[in-house]
Amino acid sequence: MNCQVISKPEERSMVTDEEGKQNAQKRSRAKLWFYINFACYLIVNIALITIWVVYYKVTDVMGLLAIVGGTLFGWGIGIVAHYISVFTGKK
Repeated sequence: MNCQVISKPEERSMVTDEEGKQNAQKRSRAKLWFYINFACYLIVNIALITIWVVYYKVTDVMGLLAIVGGTLFGWGIGIVAHYISVFTGKK
């Protein structure tokens, strides 16, 4: 019978403590930037909706779409993509 070793211990990729710390710092920085991006998204969109409510008729849905629509949906797509890359990406 002929057996082959698929993975030798010396060929395995070993992560040192320093590399582990650097990876952890990168992940924490990525999470921090996601939270900053999301907070800005919320603040800007709340401000835009507030401006729409104060200065325009609340029943003017087309006005809402013109003022808030692009920012809300466009930036929202970016937020979702950012979330996926940070929280479901490579560990």
